[in-house]
Amino acid sequence: MTSTTLRRADLADGVLPLPDEPRHELAWLGHGAAFVASVAFLLLIPAGWARLDHLWAEDGARFLLDALSSPALSNLADPYGGYLHALPRLVAELVALLPVEQAAAGFAVCSAVLRALVALITFAGSKAYLRSAPARFALAALVVVLPAGNSETLNNVTNLHWFLLYGTFWALLWRNAPRVPVAVFVVLSALTSPLIFLLAPIALVRLPQPRREVPIAFLAALAVQGLTMVFASRTPYSHDEVDPVQVLLASLLRVPVVAFTGSERVSEFYPANGNLVILAAVLVAAVPIAAALRFGDRHGRALVLVATAFSVVLIVACLVLNWAQVLQVQAPGVVMAAQRYSIAPCLFLFTAIFVGLDAVPARTWERAVVAGSRYLVGILVVVSVFAHLREPGTVLDGVPWDESVANARAECAAGKENARLEHEPQDWFFIVPCAALR
Repeated sequence: MTSTTLRRADLADGVLPLPDEPRHELAWLGHGAAFVASVAFLLLIPAGWARLDHLWAEDGARFLLDALSSPALSNLADPYGGYLHALPRLVAELVALLPVEQAAAGFAVCSAVLRALVALITFAGSKAYLRSAPARFALAALVVVLPAGNSETLNNVTNLHWFLLYGTFWALLWRNAPRVPVAVFVVLSALTSPLIFLLAPIALVRLPQPRREVPIAFLAALAVQGLTMVFASRTPYSHDEVDPVQVLLASLLRVPVVAFTGSERVSEFYPANGNLVILAAVLVAAVPIAAALRFGDRHGRALVLVATAFSVVLIVACLVLNWAQVLQVQAPGVVMAAQRYSIAPCLFLFTAIFVGLDAVPARTWERAVVAGSRYLVGILVVVSVFAHLREPGTVLDGVPWDESVANARAECAAGKENARLEHEPQDWFFIVPCAALR
């Protein structure tokens, strides 16, 4: 190796540490139990139970429709919204093999399994950065229980890319990860998310290190996604002029506030308390982040800075690129429109927070301050999760999928060649040939 390559490898080792290998087989048993529990949580909470019989948005009107009516290979290469959706289209191809009545459940189960996989990758990849196993477990659990992720984006592959982005972040940081499965994961993520380019610097830092198959595979898939986005067309959501002040307020509400309360609670807290809600959330987040910068080691500080920057860049980019009047904080529901924008930024923010909560030495007086923050963060998250479980608005109550299929079959029995399949959200539907319903 040349001296330049050695210097690059040393730099990479400083910011991307190598975790210890698992000590015994019980660790793998624990991973399996956590995986099963995560999938069960996502499917059996009230909102998750509703998804088993309600098909969501593009899961039906784009991915399932294309899987039923077009060849699989052409679907995989077909962009939608200006970018590729490899993983949702693969899931749709699998679901299309089931009886059509089971399509909603098929999408829900596949989405829950993939999201639980992201949680496992988070737990494994964070081992080199968080000393405490409970802290790693809590950070991984947030992928599953975070209220921001259990409304609009719950158990559908349409919005899975927000979680894939975070999972790929940890997959690239996980230096001793199993090569083949993790390489497949990052490739499918890169061919699914339009925001995945944010992670390119991490992949480039990984290149001088051993096990470079993962970053190489990621960068190759990234190039394919990039070429697709250059030549594909995209219809903008709106042509409304961006308001910088509104973007700032919306960003602060959608990340630190939503992280601790969930989107639904913001419509109660913000109109009643104004910007005090923002100030309180920023302070709660700032204390452990400052502690990480004060007491963390080299790779801990690097992770905090990167995760915080990713959180800020993501939420601002999502709002600016998709700005519409409905995103203003004065709009009804405050941050209920496009809840999905909060997911990845909140997870990156919690990453920075958890590094700080884990980094403070026990002997310092600052430990008391950070310990208080730890309990406060924990209480806020637990309360928000339980409050979200009781939120009736997250349970889908539109036309059930089996009823929609029955209505479509009745149209076919009446002599029509094509039938209309209605699904969630309201007014979404797609038309399929009656032959596809037999």
